[in-house]
Amino acid sequence: TMVIVEEDAALEPPIQAKRACPACCCFSYRVPTLRELYSQDKRLLRAILLIVVLLNAPVGQYILYPFMLFSTWIHELFHGLAAISVGGSITWLNIYPDGSGLAYTAIPAGVFQRAWVASAGYQSTAIVGGISLMFRRTNMGARIGTCGIGILMLFTCLLFVRNAFGLAVLVLMGLSLIVAGRYLPPFWIGELYALIAATTCLNAITSVRVLFFVTESNIGGVTSTSDAMTMQNVTKIPYYVWSSLWMVLALWMTAMGIFINFETQQKQQSNDAVIEGLQDDRHPLTMTEMT
Repeated sequence: TMVIVEEDAALEPPIQAKRACPACCCFSYRVPTLRELYSQDKRLLRAILLIVVLLNAPVGQYILYPFMLFSTWIHELFHGLAAISVGGSITWLNIYPDGSGLAYTAIPAGVFQRAWVASAGYQSTAIVGGISLMFRRTNMGARIGTCGIGILMLFTCLLFVRNAFGLAVLVLMGLSLIVAGRYLPPFWIGELYALIAATTCLNAITSVRVLFFVTESNIGGVTSTSDAMTMQNVTKIPYYVWSSLWMVLALWMTAMGIFINFETQQKQQSNDAVIEGLQDDRHPLTMTEMT
């Protein structure tokens, strides 16, 4: 027996691991202090500053619009992937001009299957945003990540997206990301990647906020319950509990993305030199380690 499920997206716009080998492509893992974040993470700080400015500028919402659609695409894509993981399938996946989206899936009947698919959207957006942030300091990670996102976007258009707006926007975004990932200089591809990761984390947080007030919406001419309300119907646990859990996850993954990062060894050696200078006894400021 198969159950047809519609999933919607809410409207809203120093610990260092041992290095495995001396190769320059290896990655090191570290949890930075606040001082290190300030000295090393200017890329992330610039992204955050730009987001703050755009959120308060008259034209800011138009510049951030593609990033909102990107987060909606992630949300709906993972509803579909969750359906596939439990033996179901994606019928279609649409993105709409108001920033909403709808994934129409078929899954085997069962409480677990419905709960797994319904909860996948908000959780996955938070996880993708947090993990993306972890690679913001690597030029190679930014280049591969940007191109990879573009290729996956085109792949989903070929297989699942069926509405004209969704196809037009996602194809344009996918091609733009591939070209940017391939041809932009290291500085600018790093800036773009950091902005994508930061806005994904922000949208993961702000989109959950709507769930506390909206339990049903009309998306693409289809009236459906919110993911949190679906979880309540399936598990009998109140929708606001699920909304709160997803909010906590979004905040947690954002924090993990900020305080855990991966770097190439060449960049790590450069940062180590900076940190040594910061730890010099002659420096008027002291180091405060985050625990």
